[in-house]
Amino acid sequence: MMNDPREKLVIDLRKEREFRLGTCPGSIHIDWEDLESHVAELPKDKPIYLMCYTGVTSDEYAELLQNRGYEVYSIEGGYRGYYRWSILHE
Repeated sequence: MMNDPREKLVIDLRKEREFRLGTCPGSIHIDWEDLESHVAELPKDKPIYLMCYTGVTSDEYAELLQNRGYEVYSIEGGYRGYYRWSILHE
């Protein structure tokens, strides 16, 4: 994701409380349990990156959305992976 220079949508699928405690800059919050009801609002003209706690839930939802024609990726390692990356690249 960090090497993708294109405009993108980053969706944090974690619970609201965890999202407020810290997330990837520019990301929006949609609880993973509510994502299905927001699918019609998602853009098909730019990549979507999904982030959960560990990458497992975002992997599942990325596959679901890919099957519906979206360019979507799961952030490897979830928020934990992003957080480790951000510490190393401060």
